[in-house]
Amino acid sequence: MSEYNIDIADMQCWVFRMAQARWKMSAKDCTALFMKYNILGFIADCYDILHLNSYECALNDVEDLLKNRGVIV
Repeated sequence: MSEYNIDIADMQCWVFRMAQARWKMSAKDCTALFMKYNILGFIADCYDILHLNSYECALNDVEDLLKNRGVIV
């Protein structure tokens, strides 16, 4: 695995854990939400932009994406 892919995976893990804590969601429920809305794919696709800010900002972007799709967390 390349260093770039490791960095993407790191961000995906951190954003997942931060989302789970902020939304007070079980790992199972958070996983289902991330899978349904392809959040890990979003993070991978947008990593070049997302990594310029904090993981907190990346989580805010994920929340905006979900809100735009009618999901309230």
